[in-house]
Amino acid sequence: MKKIAISILSLLWISILAATPASAVGFGFGGTGSYIQVEADGKETDQGDTSDSSVRTKSVSNDAIIGSLYLELTTGENNGFALGFEHTPGSADVSDKTHTRTDTETSVSGDATANSDSREFKAAAEIENFNVTYIEVPFRNMYFRYGISELDVNTQETASSNGGSYPNATIDGQQYGIGFKGIRGDKLRWKVGYELNDFDGLSIDSTGNSTDSSANRLTADLDTWSIKLALGYQF
Repeated sequence: MKKIAISILSLLWISILAATPASAVGFGFGGTGSYIQVEADGKETDQGDTSDSSVRTKSVSNDAIIGSLYLELTTGENNGFALGFEHTPGSADVSDKTHTRTDTETSVSGDATANSDSREFKAAAEIENFNVTYIEVPFRNMYFRYGISELDVNTQETASSNGGSYPNATIDGQQYGIGFKGIRGDKLRWKVGYELNDFDGLSIDSTGNSTDSSANRLTADLDTWSIKLALGYQF
């Protein structure tokens, strides 16, 4: 899906450039500030366990102020077409707190005796390296934005004893936006917009569990929306 979307963006941009005089093609760069809301719905399943307690669900959210940098090619004057790349450095927590649960360990691989050890798990996650390749299509004094996004999800769980842990993952998504933009003077570009990111589902399995057959699977759906202000320099 990501390759198809990138191919469509490329074909659209080539078509726009072919119909645009070379003198009307420009280059811009700048920075943004955004208020972003992160929302996630997750489910953890104990593999091989069919009891009701084998499935745990959780919905979390958090908000943050983030900044990003962008580069873009533009056509036309003022509110023209734009093809760009945006990178958001730093990270943001998926939830505003750490979630804790206590499990009872009844068996350990290689150990024939029964066990009743308690294990405390602390779960949290953060997102970082948020990248978007986008195109902006003008409509009067507004613009519509479509992008292909990529995001790293870092799991930050802490398991006592010899419980399992989850690896980090990278997920892809699609971005939709709408807003206003214009030029102040000859070179100063401004934008104000609303953006929604719909990411693909996340599915990862734990490793290092105390028993060979008790790996856990974590599935999650992550989405974000943001209100953004951008300022840049236009050549």
